[in-house]
Amino acid sequence: MSMMQMRRMEITLTSGRTLKFKFPVQATDASAAQRIEEVLKLPTLSIATDDMLYVIPTTSIQTITISPAPAKLPRNVVRGATLSSSRQ
Repeated sequence: MSMMQMRRMEITLTSGRTLKFKFPVQATDASAAQRIEEVLKLPTLSIATDDMLYVIPTTSIQTITISPAPAKLPRNVVRGATLSSSRQ
């Protein structure tokens, strides 16, 4: 039995609240860049869990982190960066 690859997503809202999700890979690495670009153009980000549907206005999102990052990323992504400091 093969284990399904999982990703983690952390969404920090402009209110300061943080939502953390774990989910199976949604797209092949070949199509991930296109899917990310499409999602960022939408007015909301929708996430379905086992018993809830989260519909989050993108205007309420401060940051989104996804781990592990897909191998193929949109063209506007800076690659090879290292986070040297973070303020909260």
